[in-house]
Amino acid sequence: MKEFFLNLTRIIEANARIYLSVIFGIALCLMIFVAEAVHIQNFAATLNTNDQQILREAIQPLTERYSLSRYIVLVLTIFWSSYEYRSTKKKLGL
Repeated sequence: MKEFFLNLTRIIEANARIYLSVIFGIALCLMIFVAEAVHIQNFAATLNTNDQQILREAIQPLTERYSLSRYIVLVLTIFWSSYEYRSTKKKLGL
């Protein structure tokens, strides 16, 4: 276990793109979240209804699309960081 963490530390120190991929994924998810909040707020103001059921039904497709886009970003981030990790591991011969 100790050897694993030592190798992991060496790999991450050798390739900063691993950090970049994780930070990029988190930042993109946050941007999508803010865009979702603004979009839903503007959409709710446009509907101009007090009925919570109608509002919920109208907003649900939007939230599903934004959630799906966040999931896709997370999966792509995981693949990107895994690719960078494995390529650096091969370069270092670990």
